[in-house]
Amino acid sequence: EVAKKRQRFYVTFFILKWVKNMRAFYIFKIKEEVQKLYFDSPENLYHILKYLYYLRKRENTDGVGFFHQLVDIIDKHSLNRQIFIKYHKERVYSKLGNIHVINDLYRDEISSLNIKFSYILLECNQNTSSFFSILSNTSDYFFICDFMNQDYFWLSDAKVLV
Repeated sequence: EVAKKRQRFYVTFFILKWVKNMRAFYIFKIKEEVQKLYFDSPENLYHILKYLYYLRKRENTDGVGFFHQLVDIIDKHSLNRQIFIKYHKERVYSKLGNIHVINDLYRDEISSLNIKFSYILLECNQNTSSFFSILSNTSDYFFICDFMNQDYFWLSDAKVLV
């Protein structure tokens, strides 16, 4: 049983890496006071995070302090547990370590969610993911950026269809 789940996970993860037009959503848990400041002007928050995203690749130490002023630490263990409890009986779901994968042929969805302490990386073949529904129930302060497609939104503003 465990070997079959692990094999299914690796097959799904391999497919996920080779599917074209994957969107990479970076999900940040924004501090409450920052959220109040930027809620009506998310484009400003997006441009700050985009600057820090590209700065991180060149000069990692310069933006770390500023980044921590904007973003809260994610309770990685609690969120991993919540997602696992919600999806572990679903046939379309698999998990290995901190990586959660949904491979739903009926909804034509392949999503991979990797939880870090400072952000969550969601790779998805669609503009939305089943993972958005559980994330929207855990916090009102998630801000989502797709730097490659220059897209951004508050998760609380997204219409999640399940």
